[in-house]
Amino acid sequence: MADWRIDFLATAAPDDPTSGLSRTVWELGRALAERGHSVRVLYPSDGRPAPPGPTGVEAVSVPLVGVSRRPFARDIAVGKAASSLLRPDADVVVGNDEKAGALDVPNGRGRRSVFGMFFHDVALHTFDTLRPLQANAGVRQRVGNWFDRRALVQLESTALKRADVVIVGSEANRALLAKYYAVAKDRVALLPLGVPAPLDVGTRETARAALHIPADVPVVAFVGKTPDRQGLDLALAAFRRVRVFFPGARMLVAGTTPKPEPGVNGLGVVDETTKAQVYRAADVFVFPARYEGFGLAPREAMRYGVATVVSAHVPMDGATAPTDVRVVSDDDAGSYASELAELLADPATRREVGRRGQVYADTLSYEKMAERFEGLFAARVRPN
Repeated sequence: MADWRIDFLATAAPDDPTSGLSRTVWELGRALAERGHSVRVLYPSDGRPAPPGPTGVEAVSVPLVGVSRRPFARDIAVGKAASSLLRPDADVVVGNDEKAGALDVPNGRGRRSVFGMFFHDVALHTFDTLRPLQANAGVRQRVGNWFDRRALVQLESTALKRADVVIVGSEANRALLAKYYAVAKDRVALLPLGVPAPLDVGTRETARAALHIPADVPVVAFVGKTPDRQGLDLALAAFRRVRVFFPGARMLVAGTTPKPEPGVNGLGVVDETTKAQVYRAADVFVFPARYEGFGLAPREAMRYGVATVVSAHVPMDGATAPTDVRVVSDDDAGSYASELAELLADPATRREVGRRGQVYADTLSYEKMAERFEGLFAARVRPN
């Protein structure tokens, strides 16, 4: 296969720990560069110099200028500014999220770059799922929501019309594109997201010592930066019930900071090393998401061999419950508490669920993602 010139549009800088999707773009770029492709990743800049990207990937900062007050103005500004920085001779351009609706694909050397639109989430579905959860939304807020939704539909529709390849990370998102935009199933390609390989942070005991957690207590973990969407309230409610039977139990929360309560260690936004220590220290990982396009955090936990409990809203293509992962079918805290209690009380079952989950998650490396990515575009990229 000839080397390709590939330009990605990312959500955040390579050193930004808050965006799981952005990290996926950077790491996919690294894996593609290792396979011989010329890869650049464009990302919105806050004015500081571009930090170095992963090995082999050129980081290109996109300055934000002329941001108006219109709905999704920042995303539109990013897309327009990035358009002028794309390589005219790029073989493949890949956008993600609503920014891609404002992205103009190059038409250089008498040919148009192949444009791929990656729907990690169907943003319109996320919008319709989460906006109704706003407390006491007044008339102004409801009117603002209407304008925001209209702008979002326009951006995602435009990206879909332009896309040569429409990509999703899960079958659930394929179904959502059909529901919201009537996209034919055979037009949508499945590309499971890569899952980072475990970092070497030492043993379980070493990780617990670094996090100031006793070595001999049950530990439940939650990782997520959007607590309302990812069900932190359900996770905490389930943990409170479990702690009645396991009084010394601790819950580690990374990515956000919950209100203080007994047994809960809120770590806030953490770096990759600390997050790895959370996974290594945990006995069970819980993720009661109300909506999730792919579910990177639970798959990360599974690569560390942690027995994992998720909601039915987390797509688990390729995993077989309950042997690989425990799936809770309702949004009742008691149901999550039952799963957590069973796994904490039965070390043999917990180890087996963790082992099988790790086997599944190991199939989702970035190297495998890069190989599958090539397969999606190979028939469309013209030889140089």
